[in-house]
Parts: sequence; structure tokens; C-alpha cells
Amino acid sequence: MFNKNFKLICTVVGLVAVLVMGLAMPGVTQQNPLSRASVVGAINNALAATLTAAEGDIFDTDNAKFYSDTRVAFAYVPLHPASRSYQTLEQNLYKLRTGEDLNVTVGAFYMPEDIPNFVRAGTYTLRLINKDKAVLVNQAGQEVFAAMVQVDRTEGKLDPKAWRMTVTNPRLIIHLFSVVTIIIEW
Repeated sequence: MFNKNFKLICTVVGLVAVLVMGLAMPGVTQQNPLSRASVVGAINNALAATLTAAEGDIFDTDNAKFYSDTRVAFAYVPLHPASRSYQTLEQNLYKLRTGEDLNVTVGAFYMPEDIPNFVRAGTYTLRLINKDKAVLVNQAGQEVFAAMVQVDRTEGKLDPKAWRMTVTNPRLIIHLFSVVTIIIEW
């Protein structure tokens, strides 16, 4: 009798200790579906389905920037410095001042939902055409939206970490590589 009660008391004390110490909390073992890692994984999958290896574009999903408010949500994914488009842009940056066409990819957008008066949900690449124009290109390769471009300077090396994004809905301003500013208004 004493042995049964002792086992029961030890079991209860052990369970209480585990619960009090937080070792059996269900939230600890479950993965948060809205964590940055899971969102970046979803964007990786979307970009992989969109792009082919032959294009040579590598996106830096670790440096993706996310934006959302009550009307719009999206992720901007910059180019990785090892990307062919990044290297092409760096080598031909002087062409922006002369007005020659570059037509290089500078990033990607992932839109989880339709954005009214802008684009439908999906993955888009952002292509810098020349010193005046950039376009969003859908998965079918069609230009779906044109944006304005401003070139700040064309000297020196590009800095892949020197970019920022400013959103004043319905305007998105992306400053790339300390050189190019792309203004998207919808």
C-alpha cells in the first residue's frame, strides 16, 4: 500500500515539476507557421518555381524585406552578389548615364495576395531597363507594370548591402546599391 502511494505521489510531483519548469509546453515543440524561416522558405519555393538555372539569377532570400499593412503585403528579395545580373549591372553601370538599355534583373517580388490597381498575387522579377524605366515581369515573361528610375551616380563599386525600401502606400521606393532609385506607384 505504501509503495503504491509513494509511486503515485512521485508521479504527481514529477508531472507538476515538469509543468512548472515549462518543459511540457506545447508551444515549445510546435513550429510557428509565421516565423521568418518558414516565410523565407515559402519565398524560396516560389522563386525556384519561377526561375530557371539558365538565367543565372541568384536571389538573396536571407536579406529579403517584408512589408504589410491593412491594404497590401509583399516581400522584396534582392539579388545575391554572385548573381549574373548583379555582375552585369556592376560592369555596365556607366551605361545608365548614357541611356543605353541594360535590361537586367535587380530583384524579385513575392505578392501573397492581389494588390488592387497594381498586380495579382504571385512572383515577379524587377528588371532595370534603362535610366528611366524599370518593369515588373510575371512568371510568363510579360511586363505587367512599369516604374520610374532615377540614377544617383555611376562611379565606384556596387554595394549589395546598401539598399533600402520605403513604402508610403501606394508608393514604393527602392534604393539599390547606393546608385539606383526605383519608384513604383500604383
